[in-house]
Amino acid sequence: MERLAEALDAWRQAIGTEHVHVDAGTREAAGTATFATSQRVPAVLRPGSREEVQRCLRIAHALRVPVYPVSAGRNYGYGSRVPARTGSVLLELGRMNRVLALDEELAFLTVEPGVTFAQAHAFLEEQGSWLQLTTIGGPPEASLVGNALERGDGGGPYGDIFQHVCDLEVVLPTGEVLRTGPGRYPGAQAAEVLRWGPGPALDGLFSQSNLGVVTRMTFWLAPRAPCVRLVSAPLEDAARLETVVDRLRLLRLEGTVREAFSLWNDYKLFSVLGQYPWEAAGGRTPLPEEVRQRLREEQGLGEWHLSVPLQAPSEEQAQAAWGRVEAVLKGVLPGLTCYREEEVGEDVLRRVPSARNLRMMYWRQRSPMPAEPDPDRDGCGFVWLSCAVPMTGAHVERALAVAEPLPLQYGFEPNLCLLGVSARCAYLVIALVYDRKVEGEDARALECYHALQKAMNEAGYYPARLGIQAPVLGAGAEDDSAKVLGVLKAALDPHGILAPGRYLP
Repeated sequence: MERLAEALDAWRQAIGTEHVHVDAGTREAAGTATFATSQRVPAVLRPGSREEVQRCLRIAHALRVPVYPVSAGRNYGYGSRVPARTGSVLLELGRMNRVLALDEELAFLTVEPGVTFAQAHAFLEEQGSWLQLTTIGGPPEASLVGNALERGDGGGPYGDIFQHVCDLEVVLPTGEVLRTGPGRYPGAQAAEVLRWGPGPALDGLFSQSNLGVVTRMTFWLAPRAPCVRLVSAPLEDAARLETVVDRLRLLRLEGTVREAFSLWNDYKLFSVLGQYPWEAAGGRTPLPEEVRQRLREEQGLGEWHLSVPLQAPSEEQAQAAWGRVEAVLKGVLPGLTCYREEEVGEDVLRRVPSARNLRMMYWRQRSPMPAEPDPDRDGCGFVWLSCAVPMTGAHVERALAVAEPLPLQYGFEPNLCLLGVSARCAYLVIALVYDRKVEGEDARALECYHALQKAMNEAGYYPARLGIQAPVLGAGAEDDSAKVLGVLKAALDPHGILAPGRYLP
């Protein structure tokens, strides 16, 4: 950082003075997340093209000034756009917001990192496309590329998003450029439809890493199904959860259910449907058990609630899928119901990006969620922990036995969701929701987070992704992976200027 002033002058010449921000307001906003942060951001760079990203990184490399890339910076609950370490210049890619290609025959979309879910959905609508975009529970203004690189999950047949991308264009910390897959060869016809070219595949090196800046990516899209249904049921007795999970695994393995199902506990449903009942609770936190029971009765909820989307190319196939689901689940879920699109709402089943689930972040706030929510700005306290759990009822029960009690011990509701991201693996997603304006809550939330991650690690259920509240995994590997990754980091980023401290020790 000794040469920051020199770097700022060079960046102004490289991308324009108007795109190099050092004012206090911009820097303070860049260092604000939904939990306590102490990182100082000395400047914000906003390049508008791959070439400008190259210039920025060459300068950072030459002058040894650390930079931290983000796409849209809406990584709420994991750190938003705050760098993992203090002193890193923020490299914001939001100006790079072009849709570069749409192929209706081969069903793919190529975008820059500033393209958001809302923008991509609007683009497909304008084109009258027959294809659908995978959507996430996060904000519509989140980046497609940023979410995929974090290996985020979403709704739709391609909900495990990074499994359905290819042809990454990557700028290395030295300013060099590479493309993954066959796209690196001249005139490659299969660049957007094949992940692997000849030789080692490099795609995975640039997800959840600090080895390069991705400046374009191709997403494979699924057809919009003519017939969509939502199968839904309350689970009144949590003792049946193990059996329900085992039967859902069967439905995923055989292909009847093609996309992620979700099981939400009552606390999560409460937080999406409304805000904390301060008056009924007498100002007490966490939610008193008698108030919890009353809310369940008033809203007709069980301890858990299951949602299973079904998509089919014809009415006959939709009916057959529902019949199979009913046959497998009805015995353990007597309240199982199948809803048609018009009964649920087109935006839910047709994968329209929505801020609906952001209401959860305002659960403990005293004022309602604003029309244009910004959890960072609004002082929402929110921390995610997402852990991978094998898709068996026994594993889910063991993971829940670890995850459920700890938040209550620290004064938070155990806001839990089980996502069936594949036939073999589920994510147990734990949210800690609080009000940052309450003295001591920030510290207690992060203490609870670290206790949760430690306990889940010790049980063998490690995180599927990390936030800056724990930028590297606290458990040591039993192999030589850390050494190998260190060699890669040293080779690609010899001065360690790209996102120091993020994912790689």
